[in-house]
Amino acid sequence: MSQTKNVVPSAMILNSENQDPNLTTWIPDSGASFHATGESQNIQHLQSFEGPDQIYIGNAQGLPVQSSGFTKICSPLNPSFPLTLNKLLLVPFVTKNLISVSQFCKDNHVFFEFHPNRCVVKS
Repeated sequence: MSQTKNVVPSAMILNSENQDPNLTTWIPDSGASFHATGESQNIQHLQSFEGPDQIYIGNAQGLPVQSSGFTKICSPLNPSFPLTLNKLLLVPFVTKNLISVSQFCKDNHVFFEFHPNRCVVKS
């Protein structure tokens, strides 16, 4: 007899128009292979990155990767349920904080639900 885990469904909004301006905004990117930020304060435990020397953005421009690490983010709707951004790259010239949708879903066992004006993460 196999045991099933009791999982309580929950949802979190990653970006919201009414969001606290002191919170960092993360943008889900379904085409990204890695999470990326241009701000070192968004990364915990910085370390050298064992991977490509640069990432490529939509216009085919390569941006250099400085280092990597991880961070945890919490939704203002459910702060007791932190989510992890593993393999978060520090890319000094990237202008937005990007979440790789596929990597995020794998690491946190969640899924994204996209709506016209918001994105919700569900477990």
